[in-house]
Amino acid sequence: MSPALRTLSRIRRLQDTLLNVLGHDAESRSAVVANMLHRDASESTAYWLQLVVSVGIATLGLVVGSAAVVIGAMLVAPLMGPIVGLAMGLAAGSPFLVLRTAGRIVLSVVVAVAGAATITMMLPFHELNSEIAARTSPTLLDLITAGFCALIGVYASLRAGAGTDIATTAAGTSISISLVPPLCASGYGAGIASWTIGGGAALLFLTNLVAIVVVGTVAFVASGFNRVDVVALEHYELERGGQGAPIARSLARRLSWVFESRWGSALRFLMPFALLAAVYLPLRRALDEVAWEVRVRAAIRLAIEDETARVVQSRVRVERHEVELVLVVVGKTRDAEGLRERMDKKIRAAAGVAPHLEILAVPDAHAIAGIESSLLTPKVAATAVQVAPSPSAELDEVRGRIRRAVEAAWPSASAGEPAAIDVGTMSDEVVSIRIVHLGTPLSADGAEAVQRAVERVLERELRLFDVAVPATELTRKDGDLAFIANVSAGLRDTLEVLGLSVCVVRPEKPAAARQAAAADTELATALDQALSTHPRVHERVGESWSIRFVRGDCVPPAAPAAPPASAAPAAP
Repeated sequence: MSPALRTLSRIRRLQDTLLNVLGHDAESRSAVVANMLHRDASESTAYWLQLVVSVGIATLGLVVGSAAVVIGAMLVAPLMGPIVGLAMGLAAGSPFLVLRTAGRIVLSVVVAVAGAATITMMLPFHELNSEIAARTSPTLLDLITAGFCALIGVYASLRAGAGTDIATTAAGTSISISLVPPLCASGYGAGIASWTIGGGAALLFLTNLVAIVVVGTVAFVASGFNRVDVVALEHYELERGGQGAPIARSLARRLSWVFESRWGSALRFLMPFALLAAVYLPLRRALDEVAWEVRVRAAIRLAIEDETARVVQSRVRVERHEVELVLVVVGKTRDAEGLRERMDKKIRAAAGVAPHLEILAVPDAHAIAGIESSLLTPKVAATAVQVAPSPSAELDEVRGRIRRAVEAAWPSASAGEPAAIDVGTMSDEVVSIRIVHLGTPLSADGAEAVQRAVERVLERELRLFDVAVPATELTRKDGDLAFIANVSAGLRDTLEVLGLSVCVVRPEKPAAARQAAAADTELATALDQALSTHPRVHERVGESWSIRFVRGDCVPPAAPAAPPASAAPAAP
């Protein structure tokens, strides 16, 4: 026997051994392929019913952020079957099986994305949550994970009917390989016209698809399915005129010569690896991005810990090769500037990009006392001996001067009258004034005009902080997130402002909690938590949520006037 024949014989023995480990013998290969080639009408009906149901479950589970519901959709989803069939068609060299399964996969993708987009557009709210966001940023690690899951998927396909562990294995495979949820997340992105969400989720589905096809093709070849006489099996299936796939049957008859040609095997194996190369580059870039983000976050955290400045609050955003850092420190302006220079140097060295830094210095009690005493220092010594006023009277006099200067320069007609004027310090020479008012924010020119006018009166450098509380009614018209954010900001800004009340109109609670939509329940919980921190909240029941910040007390709407009594009929 020649060396080539001996090598071929060893390879075939290894293939038979692997197949025996998976619970089959060499004679059963043809039966497995014939079973995948044949399909009846009942199987097709069951497939599309399961797909539609799983799309509905997965879309709603993603929208409400329920991991349990999404897992339920994974168990129902039947997409694993045609993808494994595609791998078998490439391994065995069956153009009919390749065309039929590829057509079913493409049509399933269209149905899933279109169905999810339709459901999304019919929903009354659209909120990005962790379940959706988790499926929009795949990396190379997802491809590797899907490859391992594909191995168990191939095992489950070959073990069907060969043991009692197949139900558990198939369920675990369905959960591990996420197929329908990424498609539904992509449909959600299409429904809200967010191509970032739609494209990222579509890439995750393609990643899982490629991993199953590549690993499945290699595994089936390793098990010897490339030795099956697929030409005879396919000829028998095509000639007996089975159910469905007329286009695939017609194309298979015309393309069979390609798979049977000299280059047929190379073309079959080139297809899955071409797909692998297509997804590798974007997944590799995404993994590099994630690694960069982790490295930069760790460097920023270490840089903050190494600082001697007292950092009381920090916020870090690292994404898409952009770094944004906000720090609030106890100290003076020069302390903040020094910290800015040090943090900028460290972040540039770690991230390789110019960061956007915002360092805010807040004074302590001693600094505030110092600026107030400096404001009270007379420019010219008094010629007559006067009795020194009390400290409280001095502070009241300073605040009165500042209030009168602000009120004189403040554009009340456009911005509303000031509700609170707080005085602080940013350094030994700079006074900070925080003005809370009901109305629209000052324009840049208006803020500068007020600042210059007050500086002329105080004869001191001034930093003006404009805090505009909405004077109009806040509702859900711009979305629940915007509603909660605007209400929370208004509550925070008016918490210590006496004379401002929060007028709340809440919808009447349903008789049973299950009658309320999940979004309404979450909104009510969030608003109740925010409103509980404010001391001047007045509530009444109405048709829908609305919140208004007003001066004084909340005035309930006037009761409708009673209709005039009908005149008594005249006596005859």
